[in-house]
Amino acid sequence: MSFNAKRLGIALIFGFLSGVLCYLGGIYLVGVDNNPIHFFWIVLNRTLIGFVIGLSNLDLNWALHGALIGATIGLLFPFYIFICGGAFPLILIAYFLSILFGIFIEFFTSIVFKAKVK
Repeated sequence: MSFNAKRLGIALIFGFLSGVLCYLGGIYLVGVDNNPIHFFWIVLNRTLIGFVIGLSNLDLNWALHGALIGATIGLLFPFYIFICGGAFPLILIAYFLSILFGIFIEFFTSIVFKAKVK
């Protein structure tokens, strides 16, 4: 098992894009306040999911790998919503989306750009 810079770079880019997409979806679809602090936390969380996916050497199916990392690292974001007084349905949606974004990041990293775990 070795470090794969291409895999890490792709996963980081798609983690960042996932964060921006999640933030915009929150504003336009859910009605979340347009707030720079929210932007920072959402983008940070999704980018962190991409970072861990890019570094991970777990030998799993790509979808399971993305879901597992999205589920574990993604716990941070719903916790942030809880601390900010967010409604319970929003907390559940954010956690579910963390799993989906983990799969999304892993899909583009492993399948589309063929930077698989070695």
